[in-house]
Amino acid sequence: MAQEKTTTTKIEARAYPIAEPKNNTIAFAGLNIDDKFAINGVRVISGENGLFVAMPQTRDNRGEWRDVCFPVTKELRHQISDTVLSEYAKALEEMVEKRESTVAKMRETARSLKERPAPEKTPEKARRTGAEL
Repeated sequence: MAQEKTTTTKIEARAYPIAEPKNNTIAFAGLNIDDKFAINGVRVISGENGLFVAMPQTRDNRGEWRDVCFPVTKELRHQISDTVLSEYAKALEEMVEKRESTVAKMRETARSLKERPAPEKTPEKARRTGAEL
């Protein structure tokens, strides 16, 4: 077996939180490792001991779940986990900011509608509604 060189592994991740989580999966993520290997279907799981990252899985002929791909070293597993969880936290922050921005716009629109004077009724509208001018 060839000796392993100690080099830094570049890992990029993109996390996608689930609006309505099912079971313990709260987000999906995709990885790009050293701009050479991409992994989709990585999951962020909320477990009893906190959040953790699960690699994509498939069911074998005995009905048991097996990882499709996985880090071979403990160091790479930690690096992947840290990167994915960090991106998940950023994605949640962006969602909160976007939601707060949307709520602020809705409040501003509601305020401006309240402050706007009521439109005057034209004679034609008055006849249709039966109102007097």
